[in-house]
Amino acid sequence: MICANPRYIALFMQRLAILLRAFASVVPRLTGAFVLALALLSGAATGQAQEGWFQTNELNPGLPPAPGILDRGTPMAALESFIYLTDNGHYSSAAHILDLSDLPQSEQAVVGAERAFQLSVLMERKVVVPWRRLADRPDGWLSGSAEDNDTGRVRRSLLIDRLELGGHDVPLRLNRIKPGEDAEPVWVFSRQSVDNIPHLHGQYGPTEIETMLPDWLRIRAFWGMYLWEVLFLPLLLVVALTAGWFAFGLMRRLGKVAKRRWMRFVLRSFRWPAAIVLCAAIIGTATSRVLVVSGFIDAVLSPILLIAYVTAATLAIVFTFDEIFDRISPNNAYELADPMNAHMRSIATTIAAARKGVIVIAVLVASGVILVSSNADNTIGLSLLASAGAVTIVLGFAAREVLGNILASIQIALNRSARIGDQLIFEGHFCTVEQIHFTYVQLLNWNGTRLIVPVSYFVSDAFENWSIEDHAMVRPIILTLSQNADVAALRRVFFDILAREDPNDVKPMDKAKVHVLEQDAFGIKVRFELPTDNAATFWDIECRVREELLAAAARMEKEDDVRMLPPAPADMGKP
Repeated sequence: MICANPRYIALFMQRLAILLRAFASVVPRLTGAFVLALALLSGAATGQAQEGWFQTNELNPGLPPAPGILDRGTPMAALESFIYLTDNGHYSSAAHILDLSDLPQSEQAVVGAERAFQLSVLMERKVVVPWRRLADRPDGWLSGSAEDNDTGRVRRSLLIDRLELGGHDVPLRLNRIKPGEDAEPVWVFSRQSVDNIPHLHGQYGPTEIETMLPDWLRIRAFWGMYLWEVLFLPLLLVVALTAGWFAFGLMRRLGKVAKRRWMRFVLRSFRWPAAIVLCAAIIGTATSRVLVVSGFIDAVLSPILLIAYVTAATLAIVFTFDEIFDRISPNNAYELADPMNAHMRSIATTIAAARKGVIVIAVLVASGVILVSSNADNTIGLSLLASAGAVTIVLGFAAREVLGNILASIQIALNRSARIGDQLIFEGHFCTVEQIHFTYVQLLNWNGTRLIVPVSYFVSDAFENWSIEDHAMVRPIILTLSQNADVAALRRVFFDILAREDPNDVKPMDKAKVHVLEQDAFGIKVRFELPTDNAATFWDIECRVREELLAAAARMEKEDDVRMLPPAPADMGKP
């Protein structure tokens, strides 16, 4: 048992008292910090709650009192009121839905009515109103999800549309403004949007040609389009396609008669891009400068024209590189099949892989440019992109074999299991690889015909390639001879025949052998091993050597009275 020492007890109590005093001095500080943090958070929450509108002292003091039919309490009500008032010609009343703070008070009544008229023209011609995204609540509530409308956020500024002006997009917005302490917040077009209205109207307003059209052409037809649009757009499409076809034909004819090589190169590379650009330029200029089309048509035409321009640029790049690759790539399959041209086969295959890489990269970059440049805030544009994505998924599923062949062609070009110019045995055919395309391999058969084989076959199935690594091989010539045949004499004849052949085609000579394989009642089977270094010529040499061996055997049989060849079926059984 340990007895408590009074000295230790006193020391323990002294240290405990020090800790209690330190804790007592820290607690007030922690409490104050905690209270301060709560106050800051509360203030931030209060400030955030007060950010549901823009505060101002007064709104449009130069305008007469707002009419009773005017409703600016919600974004949807404000836009509906503006459209209703302008459709009925009440531009002075519609000016109350504009923030005219940047105008002098004395000019707000006159200029405000003019701006309301100009904005109504823009709304009819260029603006696609996103009605589904306009809240019918005073706070402009944006729902977080379709299942739970209690999640979301309050908004004090809503984007209606974006219009191009001076090389960049300017927004058209509705802002929630509280004029004074006691007034209720209202939704009006922002002062920045109001300042841009004259410039936008000058760019997208009626052209001189449109103002000269008779009144019956400027009535509404269907889908919000004017009657002149219904008649003008099909005619414009025919004119644009005709111009594109004429440009393509002209460049093709000039390419045939051009004397300079670089001129033919340029004309061949830019036939399709020039036709597409001319067609798109005619449509774009006519619908934005000659007769400005309405917002619905523009929302459909803008992504189509963007795709056309990007497609033309992509084709120009692809065709240019294609022409360059054709110039630097050896294309003669027979020359590439020569054993001495193994490095040329590798170069040709590498160029084919680079060509595929350029095409794939160009398509990916073009797709990225279209996605980045498209107006994602536009409901129609977003719907077009979504539809394009859905169509891409469907086409991708339907064309999965084609996509698999494309990936297989890139794989073959990289691993070089079948190079351009390689000679191989494919399903019993002696072929030369002539071209490796995206989805198929073009094989040149020995008889001059072409075999078109899906690329996936060369990835999943086995084939015999005679041109990889060491192209030398030994071709067996098997003859059936008589039981009493002089194999040694025929061996000497075989080596004499090889000595007379081209040493570049028949080598190495140490591989030349003669072996007796087997013997049965019909005779003996002798294997003559013919070494060859050229897969392109071995078949001719093999046939010629076989013919000379048979002739030598027949000659020895006649001269030496020694049976060399088996008896004919009619002579079997005779002595």
